Amino acid sequence: MPSKGPKTKRRISAYSLLLPLVAIVLAAVLGWSVFWYIRSRETAAAVTAWMTHEAQLGRAWSCPNQKIGGFPVSVEISCVNLLFQGKILGKTLTGTVRGFRAPSPLLRTNNLIAAIDPPFAAKTSDGTVDISMQWGELFLDLEGRPGALERLSLSGNQVRLQGKAGGMDTLDGASGDVNVVLARDRHDNTYDFMVSFNQGRIPALNSLLDTQLPIDIQVGGTISQVDLRGAETLQEFLENWRAANGHVDITTAWLTSGHIVFDAEGGLDLDGQHRVKGKLDASFAGLDKAFRHLGVDPALITAGQALAGLLGGQGGGTGRLNLPLTFSEGFLSIGPVRTQIQIPPLY
Repeated sequence: MPSKGPKTKRRISAYSLLLPLVAIVLAAVLGWSVFWYIRSRETAAAVTAWMTHEAQLGRAWSCPNQKIGGFPVSVEISCVNLLFQGKILGKTLTGTVRGFRAPSPLLRTNNLIAAIDPPFAAKTSDGTVDISMQWGELFLDLEGRPGALERLSLSGNQVRLQGKAGGMDTLDGASGDVNVVLARDRHDNTYDFMVSFNQGRIPALNSLLDTQLPIDIQVGGTISQVDLRGAETLQEFLENWRAANGHVDITTAWLTSGHIVFDAEGGLDLDGQHRVKGKLDASFAGLDKAFRHLGVDPALITAGQALAGLLGGQGGGTGRLNLPLTFSEGFLSIGPVRTQIQIPPLY
């Protein structure tokens, strides 16, 4: 009868090699689980601290039925019927979103990526603002802490806005894609920004431009002297920005719709009466009807521009006018013509 000793020794040797590997795997799984649990508690505590900070500034957020998931690769916080209430331009605004899901990668800090579920609804206590918004997809990406924002990105598609705001009682706008980016520049308190929407339809703007075609818009540049700390209201933030000589440098601004073309660049800030002031060097074509809607005679603008030697393009209605747009003392001037368009104070 053959001896079983060598086979038994080989099995014992194999097990002795396998057991440490199993122990390492189990320790890794257990360690990662503990790490995920700690990070999930930290994330929940950070959300609570942020809401508490906002409440101290008069902006109340609530996240009913908050849940934490995402194991093992992220920590995901989700809730339904997210509610906001706070002061906006002296009025109490109440807003709701059906829900959001915010996964936070375990190995990245100060980062939030949220998928937001429609609809969004908001109204003020006096009824002057009552709007709702629908969309296909909407994502928010935040980097940094409250008061020390590094980057904000908002992107969505199939966006539809309806309702009323101020004197506009029939808001009804739509857009194929909407993108907003705000990112801290290398200089302190300076942010780069970009806002765009494509294939948009805004009845008031379409009527002004006398076009039924979709509108594409993009505006980008830099905002200086942005301090997100301390200000409890939008008015206080804007006043602090104005007092610090805050400035908006617009490096690109363009609009197109069929044969209508507009682009501009320049700088804007606020005057002592809280009105926009500054100048944009603009180039445009196909805006004659828009000028007439604004009470401006296109022939007068063209004649003044020609006399000043500033008429560009090929002429004959096929070229472009190169004109400065000036915001001064609460009025808009187009080239040498001061229009009756008044710029109200922002606050």
